[in-house]
Amino acid sequence: MVAIGCAYFFGRVIFNMRKIAIAALCVALGGCPAQSKMLWHRADGQRALDNPTLRTQFEFDGTACLGERNKDNLSGVTVTGGELAGIAAVAYRSAAADTVQRGCMVEKGYLLVPEDQAQAKQAELVAVAEQKKATRGRGWRDRHKAAEASF
Repeated sequence: MVAIGCAYFFGRVIFNMRKIAIAALCVALGGCPAQSKMLWHRADGQRALDNPTLRTQFEFDGTACLGERNKDNLSGVTVTGGELAGIAAVAYRSAAADTVQRGCMVEKGYLLVPEDQAQAKQAELVAVAEQKKATRGRGWRDRHKAAEASF
């Protein structure tokens, strides 16, 4: 009878320690700063909002990459068992799936940029696209001479 009482007591202590650990984790994570909103930009500098064709292409590309993300997230098994390690495994798996989606969008010509840096990045992408257009028609020797002249 004493053994059963001790087992019950220590079981309750461990259960309460788990609750305290989870509460401490929530408080610690609650202090983390919120991430800024992220926006997709075309790598060629064109704005999809101004062009219905580009907007439709973005929707197609986004849907295809979301499918790739979901396929990656569904492959394999994550056993959680209710422990903190299981929660961490699920979070890691979700982050890995996000990386797959970002990689897919980069392959399709998009960059993910924080909203507060969006205008500067848009201007930079337009400048790079214009520079590529200017050097596209010239041969290798002409580009090489132009590069030497800039030094």
